Amino acid sequence: MVEGATTPRGPRNPEIVEATRLHNARIRRERHQTLIEGPHLLADALAAGVRVDTVFVYSRDTPSFELAEQHGLTAIPVSETALERLADTRTPRGPIAIVEIPTHELSGGTNLLVSYGVSEPGNVGALIRTAAGFGWKFAYTPGSGDPWSPKTLRAGAGGHFRTIVAPVSGLADLDSWQTVATVVEGGSSPGTLENGPYALLIGSEAHGLPAEVIEAADSRITVPMPGGIESLNASVAAGILVYALSAR
Repeated sequence: MVEGATTPRGPRNPEIVEATRLHNARIRRERHQTLIEGPHLLADALAAGVRVDTVFVYSRDTPSFELAEQHGLTAIPVSETALERLADTRTPRGPIAIVEIPTHELSGGTNLLVSYGVSEPGNVGALIRTAAGFGWKFAYTPGSGDPWSPKTLRAGAGGHFRTIVAPVSGLADLDSWQTVATVVEGGSSPGTLENGPYALLIGSEAHGLPAEVIEAADSRITVPMPGGIESLNASVAAGILVYALSAR
C-alpha cells in the first residue's frame, strides 16, 4: 500500500458500488458519465480537458497515484477485488476513473465516419480510432453500440478524446455532407467519387446498411476485392475506405 494512503475501499464500499452502475448504458446516459481504465486513457482524457470526477487506484499501484498527483487529482485507494469489480476486464489495469462524457455538435466541412447500426463494441471503438487517426469526425445512429461503453473506449485507444463523437438520427442530419453508402458489391470505386466532405456510412455487421439508406445516399461505394472473399469486417472496410477517401 502506498505510504500515507488511507485504508483501501473494498468491493462493497458504497462509492465502489455506485461507480459500477456505470457499466449500464442507461445509467451512463442519465449521468452523462462513464468509466475509463488504464493510465493512457486517463492521460488522453486529461489532455483533452475532459472533466475527471473520481479516480480509483489499486492501493499498491504507485505509478497511478503519481499520475493522479501530477494532474492535481485525489486518488481513492481500492483493494484488488474492488478494482476487479470496477473494471470489466479479467486482468484490470488501473487507474479507473469516472469521467464526464463530452458533448459535441456536428458541423460540416470535415469528413464524417458514420456507424449506421454497427453494434459490436470492438468495431465501434475501431471506427472511432480510425476517424480520429485520419482527422475525420464520428457519428452514430440509434441502434449503434454505445460509443462510451468501457469496452468501446478501450478499443478506441484514445480516439474518443481526439475527435468529435456525436449522435445523429439518420440521413436527415447529414445534409452538409455527400453521403456515401458502403455496399458489398455494385458500388463505385473510391477514386470515382466527387470531392467531399463525405459522410461514409458503415452498416451493421450482420445486415449492412438498410436498403432505404442505400437508395437515399448520394453515392454507393465498394471495396474492390479480387481475392474472392465475400465481405470484410465492418471496421476493416471502413479503414480502407477512409484511407482511400482521405487521399482525394
